[in-house]
Amino acid sequence: MKRLLVILLAMILLLSTACQADNGEATVPDGTGQETTDPGEIRKLVVANWQGYGSDAEYAIREFEEANNCEIVHQYFDSEEALLNMLRQGGIGEIDVCLPNMSYVAIGKREDMFTPLDTSKLENYKDLREDLCTVEDIKDEDGNVLGVPWTWGTTSLGYNPDAVDEEIDSWAALWDPAYKDRIAFFDDHTTAVMIAALYSGEDPENPDLDKIKTVLLELKENARLFWSSYDSFANPYTAGEVVMGSVWSGAATQLNATGQKMEYIYPKEGTVAWVDYWSIPRNAPNEDLAYKWIDWMTSVEFQSTYAADLEAQPPIPTNNKVFEVLSDEVKEALYVTELPEILAFQKELSPEVNEAWLDIWNEVKAAN
Repeated sequence: MKRLLVILLAMILLLSTACQADNGEATVPDGTGQETTDPGEIRKLVVANWQGYGSDAEYAIREFEEANNCEIVHQYFDSEEALLNMLRQGGIGEIDVCLPNMSYVAIGKREDMFTPLDTSKLENYKDLREDLCTVEDIKDEDGNVLGVPWTWGTTSLGYNPDAVDEEIDSWAALWDPAYKDRIAFFDDHTTAVMIAALYSGEDPENPDLDKIKTVLLELKENARLFWSSYDSFANPYTAGEVVMGSVWSGAATQLNATGQKMEYIYPKEGTVAWVDYWSIPRNAPNEDLAYKWIDWMTSVEFQSTYAADLEAQPPIPTNNKVFEVLSDEVKEALYVTELPEILAFQKELSPEVNEAWLDIWNEVKAAN
């Protein structure tokens, strides 16, 4: 009798398991050698980035979510420092992947914010610009990579060809009295010091700060405004209040794509360049998905689609293979048909140097 009861119980358990399988519930190992039911929970990948900067486009989110059975949640910041503060104030352990600038990867490195990356997990890594992958600013003391280059671009000189009747080829135009009160200048202390250094013949990585302060004070006499966002530049430019300024390459692309003429040139003295990197913060809840996200963001499929979206301020792709599929029209719109000979990349500044540059910029802006 007992033997019959045991057989009956085994049959019931077997039938119950079969019913669960018919209901579509997958069984997966639970780490102990046994199998357990996976409810198919949709994970949330938390991405920290600027709003409207490629990663939150519908084509970016939809395809990744469908391919990886997840939901993308963006947390937006409006400055590089705001990103660091986001991580400092609870973001570690909550944010899965974020986008710091090269110099801010270095700051995060000093504060142990980012996880060393295993680039063997990234299928597209081998196709990225080698010089942007190997720069020391994005490596830790052991040589581990802390960031993957996603996009890069320039902050150069743009002007309205309908309002400027001369050919411009130098940063000196921003200091020309002919354009007094018609200049817009990017409100970023690193960029400001580097542009002033290029204009005045100083080393953009180690300039004479007394000279830089004098030069920037002279620039202020011409400047109508200091801008910090696309709209704060585009609105007065479109209204004709300003006709020239230091501007992002992506902003110039968008202005032209929306019918607002802008000549975007690389001054003979050199151009400021920047690179944005995807990094994974320490203790990311979904590190495996973060790797997949970085690989998707650096793929030919995504980067070529983003590059052709000219009204979305597309920067320059880092995947070398993308240029094989871009049209000549798109390459021209991205200002990559003839890149400048002199590129001054924004790199790591020591805390002391960063503070000194920031102090000078704040003094210039506060001066009467």
